[in-house]
Amino acid sequence: MQWRWAPLVFFLLTLFTVFSPAQASTAALKVLTVLPQEVLLTLPKGEGQEFQVSYTSHPMKVIIDSNLPIPDLPERQKIDDVALRELRYSQEPGGASRLVLEFNYWLPEGVVQEDEHLFQLTVPKTFVETTRRIVELGLVYGHQRRADSFGPNVVNYLEIDLRRNYEVKLVLAQDRIYGAERVSEMAKRTGALAAVNGAYFASTGRPLGVFVIDGELITEPYNNRTAVGLGPGTAVMGNVDFQGEVYHEGRLLAAVSGINRPRLQDELIIYTPAHGTKTNTNPYGHEVVVAGGVVVQVQPEGNSTIPEDGFVLSAHGEMRQYLAALNPGDRVEVSLRLEPDWREQGFSQIIGGGPRLVRAGVLDITGEEEAFKDDILKGRAPRTAIGITADDKLLLVTVNGRQPNVSVGMTLDELGNLLIELGALEAMNLDGGGSTTMVIRNLVLNLPSDGKERAVSNAIVVVAGSR
Repeated sequence: MQWRWAPLVFFLLTLFTVFSPAQASTAALKVLTVLPQEVLLTLPKGEGQEFQVSYTSHPMKVIIDSNLPIPDLPERQKIDDVALRELRYSQEPGGASRLVLEFNYWLPEGVVQEDEHLFQLTVPKTFVETTRRIVELGLVYGHQRRADSFGPNVVNYLEIDLRRNYEVKLVLAQDRIYGAERVSEMAKRTGALAAVNGAYFASTGRPLGVFVIDGELITEPYNNRTAVGLGPGTAVMGNVDFQGEVYHEGRLLAAVSGINRPRLQDELIIYTPAHGTKTNTNPYGHEVVVAGGVVVQVQPEGNSTIPEDGFVLSAHGEMRQYLAALNPGDRVEVSLRLEPDWREQGFSQIIGGGPRLVRAGVLDITGEEEAFKDDILKGRAPRTAIGITADDKLLLVTVNGRQPNVSVGMTLDELGNLLIELGALEAMNLDGGGSTTMVIRNLVLNLPSDGKERAVSNAIVVVAGSR
């Protein structure tokens, strides 16, 4: 039998003595080697000595019992490692002995190799343990316990066959742009089989980035960031931009800066019924109320009422002059287009996120290009992501985080590699942190980092289709 001897560069955490191979059969050689991928324990075997290995899971312990003493082991030794916490040794009056390796979290059972001279136990620190269950035909729930050199993680994912009779839709909290609601509540009131949290949102609850429900543009893209379009039996991912124009009596009047968001300096914003009943703007703009394609009111101050069959144009600064040319009775039209215009291609649900994680099956983190800040780009955190596979399946993935010794969260690189591992050809990050939530059949299956489910702005829900 061949033995794996650790190179000198390995971090040896206990007292050890190195002997030549000829001496190894008689020397009291004991080595505990902690590597990024595994813990390696090598013990000498005396004549007639036997070792038995057993495990406990809560807490995780590896127990090595022997019928004879193990020479020169310390009674207790703390270990400075993400996985291994402590080594303890005890000896019975009759000569039997016990060595205990206590770990910070669960790991798979180790592998034993031994001959007449040496006993070696290898406990893996890097592993993936996956279980999969069918929720409905074409809808699979997967659960992973996994770990690497950084610590453990808990992953939940949904695999939705878009060719089956499912609709993946977007939902606003409380069905309004400034709402806040738990994902489980949104799932329950929409009759969803499953749901995850969706896009980033402002403190007011307004989604940040492009958001389209049933073909209606709720908010425009931001910084040309990555988005996902969902249509009957299909999905698409890419960078999405926005272009809007106002037409007066058929002629181009002005460009639109945005939709259903606060009006900034020198901007022209359009407010639709999705925004609510009022624009809630300050008095420093000029507003025009349009109903049925006709100007019905000119409002030199803000906070206009939004008509159910129309919209409000609100301008500030340099853009005021364009609205000042409009009078009651004038015909006004607005064109709001996405680039590319996925709505024209049949994608009725569109959600912005980012950064992109995977492109054409290869890791591609576009955080800097999409102007994300370090709170998203750096470090490990709870994460939510969406992916598209080559065989028309949609992946919705959550990773628990900020829970030492349970689930430490992932970096964006690690998240992207996870999505590739799960089969994603394209993948994108969504809102994470305390927002990360997965619900199946009205049960929250992940462990939110806040200690309880957070009220969020929006959700992605999976419902039984009508076709």
